[in-house]
Amino acid sequence: MLRLSAVTVLVATSLFFLAASSRSHDKGSRSTSSNDEHQLRLYHTHTGERLDIVYRRGDTFLPEAEDQLDHFLRDHRTGDVKHYDPHVFDILSDLAVSLGRPNTEIDIICGYRTPWSNEFLRARSSGVAQNSLHMQAHAIDIRIPGVDTLTLRNAAMALHRGGVGYYPRSGFVHVDTGRIRTWCYGCSHAQATAIDQ
Repeated sequence: MLRLSAVTVLVATSLFFLAASSRSHDKGSRSTSSNDEHQLRLYHTHTGERLDIVYRRGDTFLPEAEDQLDHFLRDHRTGDVKHYDPHVFDILSDLAVSLGRPNTEIDIICGYRTPWSNEFLRARSSGVAQNSLHMQAHAIDIRIPGVDTLTLRNAAMALHRGGVGYYPRSGFVHVDTGRIRTWCYGCSHAQATAIDQ
């Protein structure tokens, strides 16, 4: 009787681990499938250019697409191009999906900034950081037509990836791949407190 119980436990345990392994394998297969395409539709508010592009398949970022995105996100004041951290593109894609708008067009307010452009903006606004991640091509300022900026800001914060800046007066949200942090430029103390509750 004892021997039969031990065998039953052994078989049940083996079946449990086999099923768990199978589920894990299936999940992994889906996340790394070469058919899993990640797409972005972008509109640059300063240049008037549009881009509709698949930038990643499975876990592989596509170099040709990255080149096109780098050019699209160039400093529109100087024409300078810098290679972007491709994980910024994942933030944009995941934001659209989280808002239930996976194929929406995202307005780009600002992509890469040269140090010259950053200083040009800093001279005109206290809302521009001296060591802005825009200069490292790790940040983008965006809006999504039909989505208010507070909703967009909250969705970006819910991703728990990088910095999220809220600019309600200018009508855009900053996202980056730096450390997790948040700020509001142009909010009163009461507004900032209400937003964070």
